[in-house]
Amino acid sequence: MKKYTYILALFVIMLSACKKDEVIGGTAVQDMSGEWWVQIDGEGGYYQLITYNTADNSSTQMWMDASGFWAGPGQHVSSKINVNVQDLTFSAENAPNVGEYESDEPLTMTITNGKIIKNGAIGPSSKAVTDSISLTIKFSDDPDSYNLRGYHRTKFSGDDH
Repeated sequence: MKKYTYILALFVIMLSACKKDEVIGGTAVQDMSGEWWVQIDGEGGYYQLITYNTADNSSTQMWMDASGFWAGPGQHVSSKINVNVQDLTFSAENAPNVGEYESDEPLTMTITNGKIIKNGAIGPSSKAVTDSISLTIKFSDDPDSYNLRGYHRTKFSGDDH
């Protein structure tokens, strides 16, 4: 009988030891992160932008991958940009590209008027409410600036481009 008591006690201890309710947190810029579908001046074809947290989980910077908008095949355009998480705004001044990009000079990007609006867009096919994004972006190898507007990826296949 003593043997069964020890086994039961061990079983209870094992069950209680496995019961951890750890709080799983997000990243510092989770409300600004994700895949975005943008258009130039809200018209024409869609381009992909990707925003995500830095390795040190900074609350003042995030990465913007603009390869889907600016880079050709086999090239990568990604820069660390400044963010204000409370205002959901972002900007960059001559942020250096860390990706592989064929150019005579090192590529930089400047972003102004960067803004995310929670629930500010509707997926074009799914009609799902999602966040909107807008920004003006300029690359050092082009004299033009581009006004980009779009929406956070809804993950409905009809909204992907």
